[in-house]
Order: sequence, then structure tokens, then C-alpha cells
Amino acid sequence: MSNSSRAASPAPPPDTDARARILAAARAEFAAHGREAASVHEIAARAGVTAAMINYHFGGKAALYAAALDEAQRALLTRLGAALPGGPRDGAAALARRLAGAYFDCLAEDGELQRLLAREMLDPRPDAPELARFVAPLRAILTEHFGDGGEAAQRAISLFGAISGYFLYAPLLPPVIGAAPHSADALRRRRRHVLALATSLARGLDRRRQR
Repeated sequence: MSNSSRAASPAPPPDTDARARILAAARAEFAAHGREAASVHEIAARAGVTAAMINYHFGGKAALYAAALDEAQRALLTRLGAALPGGPRDGAAALARRLAGAYFDCLAEDGELQRLLAREMLDPRPDAPELARFVAPLRAILTEHFGDGGEAAQRAISLFGAISGYFLYAPLLPPVIGAAPHSADALRRRRRHVLALATSLARGLDRRRQR
């Protein structure tokens, strides 16, 4: 059989999950070491790829960092979006409880998200759009469902701090709460408190939404 009549050897299948592995490795590295100290070579080693492949998929470290934050944002917004639908007589308190519970559960399950945001806030860049892109959709949810008044924003900040602060200060909490902060019982108690706080903070917002 001549060479021309032979069937061509099939090309190797593309590494379809390489991008996902790189993103997962990048989230872990950026969360642990921050944007500047994170190593592209360490990310490549975690993902089982070369640094050149990272450049091929993302174009460099800065774009990879932005993509890691974008992925984290999509995961959070998906959780919050699933919490939005409610009954026709659903009030502000019920909606606030669902959103607070969804945000709490997201941070409880994804410790890297909290560390990513904390590092970005501690080391901000004036020309960096990452935090603005992250906050804008959250602000849109607040405005659409609770109004754009200053009081609604203040209450949302209080609730946000009560949730994110628990995970941010988790290493300091064992002697305060007498338990490991991420234990099932501690998380259950904290979540119950967060939902009660959401109910309290949402009082009066139904009347404000009708104005």
C-alpha cells in the first residue's frame, strides 16, 4: 500500500480541560500568595501544564488573574441568582434571607473566593477594574430588589460584613466561639444568626421599595 493511500493518523485529542485546570490552579495560587507574589511556574506545575500553555490560553499573568476573579464572580452570581426567585407575595425579609444564605453557603464552600477578594482589597491598584467588575452586579441586585437609597446600601454593607467577616477572621475565632469556625456545628449556628440578622436589617425596606 502506498503512502498516499494510507489513512492519515488521527491528530491527538485536544486537552480540553487544560484551561479549567489552569484556572483552578491560578485561584489557589492567587488566593494563597496574592496577585504580585503568585508564581506562573507554580501555577503551571499545579495544573500539570507548561508556562507557555498558560500564555497560550490567557496571554499572561495579569489576564489569568482577571480570569480567575471572573470565574469566582460567576460562581457567586450563579448562587445568588438561584436565590432570587420567590413567591408573588415575597417580601424584602424573605429575599434578604435567601440572598444572605446563598452568600454564606458560597463562602463556606469556597474559601479561595474570600481570600482572593481580601487580597485584592488589601493591595488595590487604582487602574485595575477587577473589583469594580465584581461589585457592579452585586450593586445591581441591591438596587433592583431593595431600592437605590442610602439606607438600603448601609444595611447591605452591614450584612455583607457580618458574613464575610466571619470567614476573614476565622483563624482568630476558635477561642471566641469555642469551636473550629468551619465545623458543621459552628457554621450552622453562624448561618442561623446571619439569617436572623438579614430579617432584622430588611425591616422597613418593603415600604421603601414601594415609594
